[in-house]
Amino acid sequence: MSTPEFDSIVIGAGSARLAYAQTAAKLGANVLLVERDALGGTCVNRECVPKKILWAASGIARSATHTAQQGISTDISFDFKKLVAKRDAHIRSIHASFETSLEDVGVTLIRGDATLLNAHSVRIRDEIFTASHIILATGGRLSKMDIEGAQHLMNSRDVLEWTTLPARMMIVGGGYIGYEFAAIFTALGVKVTLVHDGAHVLDSFAENMAKHVQSGLETAGIDVLTNNGLEAVTQRGGGFECLLKPGQTLTVDAVVAAVGRTPNIEQLGPFSGRLETVSNGALAVTAQFATNVAGIYAIGDVADRLPLTPVATADVTALAHMLHCDGAAAVDLHLVATTTFVYPPAAFVGSVGDAPELAGKVVALVQNILAPDSARAPDFYKIGFDEATGAMTGAPIISDSAPDLIALCAALIAAKAPASAFTEATAIHPSFAEEFFGD
Repeated sequence: MSTPEFDSIVIGAGSARLAYAQTAAKLGANVLLVERDALGGTCVNRECVPKKILWAASGIARSATHTAQQGISTDISFDFKKLVAKRDAHIRSIHASFETSLEDVGVTLIRGDATLLNAHSVRIRDEIFTASHIILATGGRLSKMDIEGAQHLMNSRDVLEWTTLPARMMIVGGGYIGYEFAAIFTALGVKVTLVHDGAHVLDSFAENMAKHVQSGLETAGIDVLTNNGLEAVTQRGGGFECLLKPGQTLTVDAVVAAVGRTPNIEQLGPFSGRLETVSNGALAVTAQFATNVAGIYAIGDVADRLPLTPVATADVTALAHMLHCDGAAAVDLHLVATTTFVYPPAAFVGSVGDAPELAGKVVALVQNILAPDSARAPDFYKIGFDEATGAMTGAPIISDSAPDLIALCAALIAAKAPASAFTEATAIHPSFAEEFFGD
């Protein structure tokens, strides 16, 4: 049996892990990449990319409905099956580009399941491969609910395979996935009920920001049931009867569980039991992404870091330079901006806490004129500053401009920009940025 030698073996080919393989190969490393499913991982195939396409399309449908109500008449129709076909064709083109880019830099790609044998060896089918470094990038899987009738629950992967839409749906879970799907399918005409066991949705957001987002989506027609939970699901004819914790029942056409993700570790075989984990099941890693077993590293959703694609991409690029070049530093998580794509998007970076702040609410001009009264929830912003130095510490923003402005805020925090940076700059009129910079 042959045992090929590699500098690095990467298990898992999400988009960030591909970045490691390509970067390391360009630095002269001999890299083996192992993937049992489609290239690109969760983000490309089952989350960010397909969901963002649906979000953009449903946003157009939402705007068209609003403008028609305000006097700009047009025939509004939506061929969901056609949109799904175009979306899936785009994702296939991404797969093809990944394969080409790996070939171009000389990365060896093997399809199959990898079993971790020790700190330097893996088995793929009947062959053993060895390397100086093993990088675990196996991502996470959707968590399951342990309730009566769980076999009737769908998950986000199932939703992204729909070619027709239900009339009524229940989403269980008030995190990113649940909330974004609630916004998307409401805009497409589905009656959505969102059930969450916490006091408010988006638990990772500041409370006032999360409540502002929740209020906006309730205004859009979503029934948000907080401090609640799903206890059982029973099939009734063509629908599903859902029993909620207060004893309430609700009948819908589809029930989607969006209750988080579980790191993929057990699939690696018995040796993975030697790897230390943290309370959420992710692998404990150092600032250099090393596990407790010398020679094994972890990146992406399987590691105890922020589970965001840009973070994983920055981490793997740093790791490639650590192992195959002159070193690098891990990305500063305090400077990582994040956005949930609802309507309008909600984004934040850093922290505000009890710091001095600039804050305000504004109804955008276009929204004020072209949206019905029921859709005129004001945009929201807050900028926090360090009381001693005046340097910016964080910002939450809810606005159509939020995904772009939040990156600017992250850069200003990194530069330790003072409050005067916002009052001295002059923004475009009329725009949300004018409010944001003008206080």
